[in-house]
Amino acid sequence: MRPSADDLATFVQVVDSGTLTAAALRLGLAKSVVSKRMAGLEAQLGAKLLHRAPRSVTPTETGTLLYARARAVLAQLDSLAEDVSAQSGALRGLIRMAAPMSFGTRYLGPAIADFMKRYESIEIHLDFDDRHVNLQGSSYDLALRIGRLADSSLRARRLGTSRRALCCSRDYAERAGMPETLDALTAHECLGYANAPSGHVWRFAPEGDPGGPHRSVALRGRMIANNGEALLDGARAGLGLTVLPSFMVGPAVAAGELVQIRIPGWVPVPDTIHVVYPETPFLPLKLRALIEHLAQCVSEPFAWDSALS
Repeated sequence: MRPSADDLATFVQVVDSGTLTAAALRLGLAKSVVSKRMAGLEAQLGAKLLHRAPRSVTPTETGTLLYARARAVLAQLDSLAEDVSAQSGALRGLIRMAAPMSFGTRYLGPAIADFMKRYESIEIHLDFDDRHVNLQGSSYDLALRIGRLADSSLRARRLGTSRRALCCSRDYAERAGMPETLDALTAHECLGYANAPSGHVWRFAPEGDPGGPHRSVALRGRMIANNGEALLDGARAGLGLTVLPSFMVGPAVAAGELVQIRIPGWVPVPDTIHVVYPETPFLPLKLRALIEHLAQCVSEPFAWDSALS
C-alpha cells in the first residue's frame, strides 16, 4: 500500500511546524488526527520517521529522506493541479517567500501587495530576515537575495545590480575629515556589518571595472550590527563611516542626512539582486507568475541610485 497524499502532506507539515500541535493548527485538524496519521504512516512504511520530545518533534534520518522526497512529490501534484486550474484564468495556492529585512520592508511589500490584488486566490507568507536562508529542505518556495550567489542547485532570475556606497554624516565629515585613499580608511571609525563574511573588512573594486582586482581594507570601529538599519542610524548619528547598499543610503543622501564619500579610482564591490528557487522540472505557475511580476517591479534603472555619484 502506498502512502496517501494527505498523510505525506501532514508529515511535511509536522516537520515544518516542529510540533504536532502547531501542525494540527495549520492543517485545521485535531491533534489526535495528526498523531494517528503519523503513527499509521510509520506503521505502513515500517520505519521510525520522527523523534518525539515533550515540546518538539524532529525527523529521523529516514524521516529526513522522506521529507525531501515527499515535498518534491507534493510540489509536483500542486503544480499539476494549479496549472490545470489556471487554464480557467485563476491562480491559487500558498507561496512562502524569504527576503532581506531592509529591502523587503522598503521595496518588496508594495510589489507583493499588487500581486495579491491581481490574484485574489493567492496566499503569500513573507519572512523578512537578513540571515541567509537555505532553500534546500526548507518550507520556502523562493527567496530574494542580495549578494554574490554561491554555486548551488538553485535556479536564479537576476533583477539588477545593487550598488554600495561609502557614506557618513556631515557632522562626522567635519570632525574627522573625508578620506581620500583606501589606506586612509584605517584611521577612521567604521561601522561593520555582522552578516558579511568579515564584519570589519570592506572590499573595493576598480572604478568602472567591478570584475577587476579587488582590494580589502581592514577596519576599526566600536559598532558592528547584523542589520543595515542599525548601521544607517549609527551613520546618521555621526558614529563613523559605513558601506551600505544604495537602496538604503540613496534616500538618506538625497535627504541630506548623509554624504557620499568618493575614493578616487575605487568603488565598494557591488552586489546583485536575484530571485532564487529550487531546481525543479515542475515549477508551479503561481511561482512563475510571481517571479515575472518581481522582475517587472524590481528592475533597473533603480530610482534609489539617482542621488549617488
